Amino acid sequence: MKSTMFFAACGALLVLAWPARADQVLVPKMFKGMQKGQWKAEMTENSASKSGKAMPTMLICTDNLLEQQKSSAAKSDSGCKRHFVKDTASEAVIESVCPQRTSTVTMKKPNANNVDVTIDSTGERGPSHMKIHYTHVGACAAGQGTVTFDKNSEQCQKIRAYSAKMKDPEQAKKMLAMCPG
Repeated sequence: MKSTMFFAACGALLVLAWPARADQVLVPKMFKGMQKGQWKAEMTENSASKSGKAMPTMLICTDNLLEQQKSSAAKSDSGCKRHFVKDTASEAVIESVCPQRTSTVTMKKPNANNVDVTIDSTGERGPSHMKIHYTHVGACAAGQGTVTFDKNSEQCQKIRAYSAKMKDPEQAKKMLAMCPG
């Protein structure tokens, strides 16, 4: 379940905003004027994947993501310092130095409907490397959550099983929102 949440959080975090401090959200120039709506996220490389299985594809609804990022940034102080290494209309490189991990996120926008993200990090748990390809697929569905998986996917089966064991019904409801249908 931890890998599900990590993947979901990572994808959602990178699509639109990167919180830097409680009062600041770093928004790369390449995101200005970019289409909102549903973006399909496909992880093409993940050094943490032990099973060799392909990571699940997910949809990210970016319509409310920036406001959620501002809200969550205001509630938590990670102790991380983030800054742009590069920030142009087609590419952004963000370095994040945290107490236990240092990460470099490189985002490239080859056209209006595609974004490629590479994440390299080092820290206490060793190095990691991920590549995620995002494709714009259209408008979000009414009431769609920020991150959703195919309702029949292995990921949703795990989410349903995990949420059935949760003691907090509100948290379970939030988890199940990732698997509509």
